[in-house]
Amino acid sequence: MATEAETELRAISDLFEPPVLIVSTVVGRGMYTLGEAVRERFADPAAVEHVAVEDHLPGTAVGEDFKRYKWICNHVPFLLHLIYTVPLFYYRKYLRESWFDWSDLTLLKDKIEAARPRTVLCVSHRPAFWLSNLKRRQKMDFKLWGLLGEYGPTLGWKYIFWEQMNGFLSPLERDRLNYSFPADLTFKTIDLPARRAFSDLEAHPGSKGCVLLVCGFWGQGPILQLLKQLLTADGALRVHAVCGENGTAYEETRRAFRHLPNVHVHGAVGSLAPFMREAGCVITKPGISTTLEARAARRKLFLVPGIPVAENRYNAGYAQAHFGAEWFTVEGFRQWQASHGG
Repeated sequence: MATEAETELRAISDLFEPPVLIVSTVVGRGMYTLGEAVRERFADPAAVEHVAVEDHLPGTAVGEDFKRYKWICNHVPFLLHLIYTVPLFYYRKYLRESWFDWSDLTLLKDKIEAARPRTVLCVSHRPAFWLSNLKRRQKMDFKLWGLLGEYGPTLGWKYIFWEQMNGFLSPLERDRLNYSFPADLTFKTIDLPARRAFSDLEAHPGSKGCVLLVCGFWGQGPILQLLKQLLTADGALRVHAVCGENGTAYEETRRAFRHLPNVHVHGAVGSLAPFMREAGCVITKPGISTTLEARAARRKLFLVPGIPVAENRYNAGYAQAHFGAEWFTVEGFRQWQASHGG
């Protein structure tokens, strides 16, 4: 049976003139996963195409938007405070495209012409920037929608070509966002969805003796330290530790706990659903996809620090207020175990 939120999103999707193209980003993977969850809510998901914008951008744009961002996240994450709070980084790109049509958007144009969508839905400000730029340059005739995939007024959304936008979906009310919405833009407030595989887990509460530990697709976070703390609290605890693309963390963790049959170390996985089915709680940084998936599965959610501002302030604050999440401590985990049945 569809939830009220799913019914609402299905009704909103009926506003989109078909064919519909969803364009997300693989920066962090969370937005791409969110795009998949949105696609599942259409009446005919198979008829809705979903692509990552990075597959249709020139190498210079991918290097700036994705590779450089990933390097900063992995090596100098404190710089993310500047990226998320100082307009210079986004405004510079906006002015460069406004004045000089700097980037070669041939691949993106070819994709739009091949797909021939009547509606394009951009999940995250990154694809919205490039699609609004393309629509502006080429005078293309499609409706362009955006979706805010975070629980705060993300700075990047301020610096897109808003005059090209026709609609916007947001988990926050309009008065909480200071974006340059056109007067005729259609604004809809929605609950951000998770993929159906996770809402299906609500009927399977998992075990308090099993924990899913995950720190995003890039495997950022003190996985080794957290595992040691968990096993100190409960040496018999069964743990699924997902290290994502972080090969170093995967090898170090696997080596450190190779003698413990109750610790299962994984690299990059296609879905967390099989592990969440076993686990009664999830320990994660406040990435949007894992946060939404744990909430959909009705798992206890413990948070560890992630990306400044977007995750640690916006997503974490919302999850604490609405999803029953709390920052991870050994004492908090023990209290949850003691009070949680099953």
